[in-house]
Amino acid sequence: MEETIDLKDIFSVLKKRMGMIILTTLLGLGLSGVVTFFIITPKYSSYTQLIVKLPQGGEQASTGVNDVNFNLMMINTYKDFITKSDTVAEEAQKQLVKADKFKGSVADLKGMLEVNQEQNSQMFSIKATATNPYLAKDIANVVTEVFNEKAQDIMAIDKITMISSASVNPNPVSPNKKLNLLIGLLLGMFVGIGIAFLREFLDRTVKDDRFITEELGLSVLGVIPEFSSQEFKNKVKPHASFTSKDDYTPSPVKESLSRVESSRVERRQRQKL
Repeated sequence: MEETIDLKDIFSVLKKRMGMIILTTLLGLGLSGVVTFFIITPKYSSYTQLIVKLPQGGEQASTGVNDVNFNLMMINTYKDFITKSDTVAEEAQKQLVKADKFKGSVADLKGMLEVNQEQNSQMFSIKATATNPYLAKDIANVVTEVFNEKAQDIMAIDKITMISSASVNPNPVSPNKKLNLLIGLLLGMFVGIGIAFLREFLDRTVKDDRFITEELGLSVLGVIPEFSSQEFKNKVKPHASFTSKDDYTPSPVKESLSRVESSRVERRQRQKL
């Protein structure tokens, strides 16, 4: 038989399993909180801002719009020169290790660097990300200084202007605590809802007469009411006050039992005769 689920059934399942859904939601929130605050190591970032101009005069000289367009295209070259080439990273790594500020490899250092550029802007930034805010600041400043030197020697860039140097940023850039908590909350809630519907789907016990008529296509012959002993006493108490156990027996039943007992006594007497 084809089964259909309407909104009433959905809300009924959610209401029935609401306690479990709330529990899984709180568990998801708590688990994400533990991971976010106690397991994931926070990271900090600092960055320098630069603007680079081409040499004036010579074969590379250009004016007006051509100058600007060339500078914009060259920023991708600067990005590769800093993050992919070992020329800048090796020298920066040596200086940082010598100053006892960094103990990683050249590959580790390049993995901590990022070059960003705003769209259609000749300004770009060198950003360093580390587990220590002071280390992030030192890496960004040292890499910028090395890039300045190497760019003039290798790429013939005669003028690099640092707009702002890196400073200590005490606020971590990761993890995103609010986002992680929200993800944990929603994930826990969805898991609870999924378990609720799964348990409801696997539960094939008869819960009411609607299941018999709609799901099984059978007719209901009768319904046996169910109530507790306290409910039974509350229903009987207004009609009469009882002082013994026998008083709880309805009078028609008592009369029938009395007649049966009388018949038994008469049979015994006849057998004796």
